[in-house]
Amino acid sequence: MGILSRCGGVLFVMKARAFVLVFALIITTTFGKICYANEKKNLPQISSKSAIAIEWVTRKILFEKNKDLKLPMASTTKIMTAILVLENCDVNKEIEIPPQAVGVPGSSMYLEKGEKLKIIDLLYGLMLSSGNDAAVALAIATAGDVIRFVNLMNKKAKELGLSNTVFSSPHGLEQGEHYTTAHDLAKLAAYAMRNPIFRQIVKTTEKEVPWTTRPYNRILKNKNKMLRLYPGAEGVKTGFTKKAGRCLVTSACRDDFRVICVVLNAPDMWNDTRKILDYCYSNFKVIKLLPGEIGYVKVKNGKSDWVKVGTTYQRYWVVDLNCLPKIEVLLQVAEAPIEKNKVVGGLNLYLKGEKWSFPIVALQECQRKSLWDRIKEKLFEKRMRQK
Repeated sequence: MGILSRCGGVLFVMKARAFVLVFALIITTTFGKICYANEKKNLPQISSKSAIAIEWVTRKILFEKNKDLKLPMASTTKIMTAILVLENCDVNKEIEIPPQAVGVPGSSMYLEKGEKLKIIDLLYGLMLSSGNDAAVALAIATAGDVIRFVNLMNKKAKELGLSNTVFSSPHGLEQGEHYTTAHDLAKLAAYAMRNPIFRQIVKTTEKEVPWTTRPYNRILKNKNKMLRLYPGAEGVKTGFTKKAGRCLVTSACRDDFRVICVVLNAPDMWNDTRKILDYCYSNFKVIKLLPGEIGYVKVKNGKSDWVKVGTTYQRYWVVDLNCLPKIEVLLQVAEAPIEKNKVVGGLNLYLKGEKWSFPIVALQECQRKSLWDRIKEKLFEKRMRQK
C-alpha cells in the first residue's frame, strides 16, 4: 500500500516504506537504491499486434509493443466521442432521438423513434452497451450531423497531438480511413480520464436508464470485464470489428499509481491486459513531490523566532520499484523582515543520474523587531533575572 512519506513536510508518495528527514543546515540522505539506467526485466508475452502502457500524468511508457503501428480501433473510438460530447454539451439536456440513430448496425442500446433521453443517459449507453445508435444520436446532438461531428473528432485529435489518428465515424465502424496507434489511444484515454463525469461513467458496471417508449427501463451492463477481473481497474472501453480484431483500453489505479493500458488486435485481450498491468505494478511506482510545509527556520531579529517554510511545487516521477531518491536539503539562516514566498533554501533531488532543484520558501511573513520590541525584550529579561 502506498505511504505518504515526509521529507520534513515535503510529501513523497512511495511504496512500502516511510522516511522522515530532520532538518539541519545541510542534509543529504539516500532512500534505498539509486538507479542510473533502466534494468532489463522479463517482459510479458502477449497476443496483441500492438500494445502500450503509460503512467497517466507523466505519460512515461512502461511497456510497449509496436506502439506506433497504425491499426483500426473499433469501438474504442467512442472514447473520443464521449469526451467531445462532455466538453460541448449539457449532459442534463433532453433530446429526441433522430431517425438516423435508429437501427444502426452493430452493438446497440436499442434506441427507438420518438424516444426522448438525456445526453447523460445516452453516454452510459455509448460506453457501457457500446451503442452505435447512441454514438450517432450524440454526434447529431453535438454538431448537427455526423459528418460535422467527425470533423470535430479529427480536429480534437490534432489538438491533443494524436498525429497518427484519423476518424471516419463516431462509433468505430470503418467508413473510410479510420485508424490510430496504441500510443495515440493511450494519450487520448489519459486525457479523457481527467474528466470526472467520464471517469464515473466508465467505471460503472450497471446502469438503469429510461426507455421512454416502453413501460420499463433499460438495464445497461458494462462490457468491460476488467472491472470485475482486475483489482484497481476503472474502465475504459472495449472494441471489436472483424478488421480491427479485439481491442481494449483499460485504466487501473493502485496506491495512487494510475496506468493506462491499450491492446489492439488482441485475440486474448483480457489476459494480455492483465499481464501488462501486472508487469507495470511489479516493476514501477510513482514518487510525488507535493506542495506543503517542511518545518520552521530560525529567524534573526524577527518579531517571531521561527518562520514556517515549505515548497510550493508539485512533481511526479515514475521509477523502478527499488529505486528511491537521494535528497539534499539546504537551509540558510533567515533574517527579518521576511516576506511570504521568499526563498530561504533549496531542495535537490537526484534520480537516475539526473538532478531536480526546488526552492524552499517562507510560507508566512515575519516582521523585523522594532526599537520598542527590543526595549520590551530587554526589560523582560531584566525582570526575569531579578526573580
